[in-house]
Amino acid sequence: MVMRFNAKDLNTDYWVSRAKAEATLIYNNPRTRKDRTLHDIIETTLYGHAAEVYLIENENFTDDLRDFHDITDPQGVPTEIKVTGNKHYVEYVLKRANEAKRRRLNQYANKLMVFIGNKVTCDYHLHNIYHWNEKLHFFTQK
Repeated sequence: MVMRFNAKDLNTDYWVSRAKAEATLIYNNPRTRKDRTLHDIIETTLYGHAAEVYLIENENFTDDLRDFHDITDPQGVPTEIKVTGNKHYVEYVLKRANEAKRRRLNQYANKLMVFIGNKVTCDYHLHNIYHWNEKLHFFTQK
């Protein structure tokens, strides 16, 4: 599945307000805030939310309104979205997703979409879609 977009084409009001709302939740929790400023968290959240907003606006995904959940695909499957700067980092993204899934087995989505996003050009593309392996050890390509 080829999926490419530029974040400059998104509905900016929706994208920014959605990202700021989640960033505020992250910031207000010392455990998720860590040593980051609200500005840093908003910046990071905007980067990741671009892919989510694209999917909502263009691919019939819907917002998952539960705190710290991403989106739901057109078939109703909760889907985690991750964005990274280049494919060299995908292995690290998968490692962290696996750790999160193991810690929060029933609270973390079984479907993961990884996008590569360029912070300078605002170009994004879908790298791959992964599904949880029921043996509880890796996200695997389907």
